[in-house]
Amino acid sequence: MFLPLPILAYLFSFFEPRPNPQVSPQIWAKKIESCPPLSARSLPPLAVWDLRPDDFSYTMALGDSITAGWFLGGIRETEEQTMHEYRGSSYAAGGDEEAITIPNMIRHYNPNLTGFSLGEHGAEICFGALCPVGPIGWNPSQDQLNAALSGSLAVNLPHQARDYLVPQAWRTGVEREKWKFLNLQIGSNDLCSLCTAPEMFGFGPGSPDLFELSVREALEIVREGIPNTLVNVVGVFDVSSLYNLTQNGRDPYCSKSIPLHGFECSCSLRDGELGDITRRRMQRLATQYNERLVSIVKSYQARADPTFSLTYQPPSILDLSAQPIEALSRADCFHPSLAAHQRLARGIWNRLTRSQEEKSLGIDWDGRDAREVRCLTGGERIGVSGV
Repeated sequence: MFLPLPILAYLFSFFEPRPNPQVSPQIWAKKIESCPPLSARSLPPLAVWDLRPDDFSYTMALGDSITAGWFLGGIRETEEQTMHEYRGSSYAAGGDEEAITIPNMIRHYNPNLTGFSLGEHGAEICFGALCPVGPIGWNPSQDQLNAALSGSLAVNLPHQARDYLVPQAWRTGVEREKWKFLNLQIGSNDLCSLCTAPEMFGFGPGSPDLFELSVREALEIVREGIPNTLVNVVGVFDVSSLYNLTQNGRDPYCSKSIPLHGFECSCSLRDGELGDITRRRMQRLATQYNERLVSIVKSYQARADPTFSLTYQPPSILDLSAQPIEALSRADCFHPSLAAHQRLARGIWNRLTRSQEEKSLGIDWDGRDAREVRCLTGGERIGVSGV
């Protein structure tokens, strides 16, 4: 009688001693480079829920302008320079030297890691329904395995996965048996499109049903095309709170920003009673999107597939309404600043191996959690911890 592989993986994982994260001494460092290396594993990982950072050989990403690092560089001398994507510093996918990103933190434990984005270039923009017509805009030499396109909706994720990420992975020699870390963040543009494509129209643009269907389709494309992958799903931030944070763009901090509010998210920036009503609807829709993401994560975790699963980072990790204005790029006072990307990278990293309750704790902008990184121990696992 043979036991199924998931059960075997679970049983064998207990042969390796694991310190209890609740009683192990916590080591914090200002830079990940100061963290001690992990002791060698006695056994290789046998399943997706038995992974340490040194087990990952590749990092990948799906998403929108946040993952692409658009406007992350802040104010430059000319508008042409300002409207760049700084993918090498993106919290989710960047690999520039000394950049504070999740890939660079993983790379500290495995110097052979590849797939991260490098440098900056002009924006690669996706305009809703125009995206699925074919590959557009990617710069493979710099983007590498970051398939994010600025302006993307959830409905564009299958295009990113099918037309770029999977083909690019095999063009660049990604090995099927090695482990991959994929960051997925989407939904801000879906919220911002509420005014032009309301969710009240049922199964159409902006609807929670289409949002969920699109995310699931993209995940299945990755699961079938790039096995041995752990997907880190980041919840949808409530971008409606940017209205109060920037006083509708009137804060002095925003005085030199490019006036793109009407283009980027006019829904969140309306004045008066109509604006208040619209922002409340955006908040409700964000809640519905996150409920769908939680449902998706639970369904994949329930499969107990040893080669593919999801972990979830709640949006409460970065409550935009509780952040200072410096959390936004001075280029447009809408996208996250470099400081916000750095704090998001540290915040997610510090919670990757923690319980779901700990993952829900918000980042204190000036707190230790935002300024330092937690050094991992050999017994901790970046894997499935429930939702």
